[in-house]
Amino acid sequence: MTKRIVRLVLLILGILALLGAALFVALRWDSIPAEVPTHYDGAGQPEDYSGKGTLWGMLATGWAMFAMTAAIARFPALWKKNGGFVRVNSLRIGGKTIGANWLSLDLLSTEIAFLFAYLSVNSALCRPLGAWLLPVFFGTMLLSFVAPSLLLGSE
Repeated sequence: MTKRIVRLVLLILGILALLGAALFVALRWDSIPAEVPTHYDGAGQPEDYSGKGTLWGMLATGWAMFAMTAAIARFPALWKKNGGFVRVNSLRIGGKTIGANWLSLDLLSTEIAFLFAYLSVNSALCRPLGAWLLPVFFGTMLLSFVAPSLLLGSE
């Protein structure tokens, strides 16, 4: 697949995840309890509850983070090394540069969209997150930087 198709697919997946979560919350609004979990411990168990309106704030945060990360990925002129204001770091290991490139940032923006969509739907259903979420999230985030860097190098 070409770079353009990969980028488009990742962007569409992120948008669909957040739109799907927003649609889920909107359609089930009347059946969502007045208090929903908004903070979880390391094992994924709810620790704090807030009004169900915070679901919209959670989705808005997800949209904002997704949009900012996607913009940084699509406009390398924003990167400090190209004269922009966003610092995108890299690290040299064994002659290979490990750092952000277009694929790692696109993967990260899509991962952020999926994370916030999952958190919003899960909170709306008042379920625990599960102890698997943190290791999976941080593991995929690490992979989203290491694997593309090894394949493409830092751009």
